[in-house]
Amino acid sequence: MAILEQFSTAEPQLGVSELARRLDLNTSTVHRLLGSLLKAGMVAQDPGTRRYMLGREIVQLGYTAIYSDPLLHVALPYLHYLAGQLSEAVYLAERRGLEAAPVLQVLSPVIQEQLGWYTTIPLHSTSAGKVLLAYSAEGVLQAVLDEGLARGTDYTITDPAELRKQVQRVREDGYAMCFEEEELGYNGVGVPVKNPEGQVIAALAIAGPSYRLTRGQAVASVEKLKAISGEITRKLESLRRA
Repeated sequence: MAILEQFSTAEPQLGVSELARRLDLNTSTVHRLLGSLLKAGMVAQDPGTRRYMLGREIVQLGYTAIYSDPLLHVALPYLHYLAGQLSEAVYLAERRGLEAAPVLQVLSPVIQEQLGWYTTIPLHSTSAGKVLLAYSAEGVLQAVLDEGLARGTDYTITDPAELRKQVQRVREDGYAMCFEEEELGYNGVGVPVKNPEGQVIAALAIAGPSYRLTRGQAVASVEKLKAISGEITRKLESLRRA
């Protein structure tokens, strides 16, 4: 598992020596472990570079995980629908400790500058993160403030009092917006997704380049996001009754 976790969208291919260095193992051990993973289809080897990458079996396991999880299974077609309607990247995120973790993402069908896939994103400077922060216990917000508000751009909110005001506004309005707070040139809008008991379990968000997802377009997308979020909740409830 430790070997598989080293691969990322930023580094999709890695060599034996690099893996050995990262894992503090000798190259012969890593080579042997990679051989087992290769046989199982968990990794593949590029014939040109001789470097390793994640294998097709990982993709199959990912699909199995999606269709085994009610929230992911229900949300996926709605993400595709929103991406087509809004022409922006759409993602679903959950809180993991003091960060947000995107668990589903559908890329924009028209934009060439696609968002990268991030393992985690900040709670204080992304639209999905602010939604999750707003509907978490007060202790989570305090822990985020105690950890310090890292500045991603000149637009990142680093003042604790201002973040508290924004979090309260998210609770009142039912959505969050971020304009170039985490990455220059990218904006986002997010809304909460609730389970049938009314608890917020995820954030549904869109993100796109600021020249397309302008402030006006962000505002215009809120009601559509809220409507789809409500549909996801109703679908979860109907599945539970089935």
